[in-house]
Amino acid sequence: MLSWILRGCRDECSATDQLKQARDVFVAKEAVLQKKISQEMERAKLFTKSGNKQAAMQCLKRKRYYESQMNQVGSVRLRIDTKEKMIADNMVNK
Repeated sequence: MLSWILRGCRDECSATDQLKQARDVFVAKEAVLQKKISQEMERAKLFTKSGNKQAAMQCLKRKRYYESQMNQVGSVRLRIDTKEKMIADNMVNK
């Protein structure tokens, strides 16, 4: 699943470097999604004040979609962190 992220780092990078790069990508994605969520909330508030309920509902639907993507990114980051800990434990045990 993470192979598309790790392609740029073939032989010259270690597994921990690859995981750090992947984590950085997902941190950036989380930041972008958080920004989009806050923008959609602001737009929904503006549409509600102006009386355009349909547009406000569309903003809230997009916000909910971005939140679901955030959850997915969070779960991938959790798996990356788990793998990093496993590798670190393996290095200590050797």
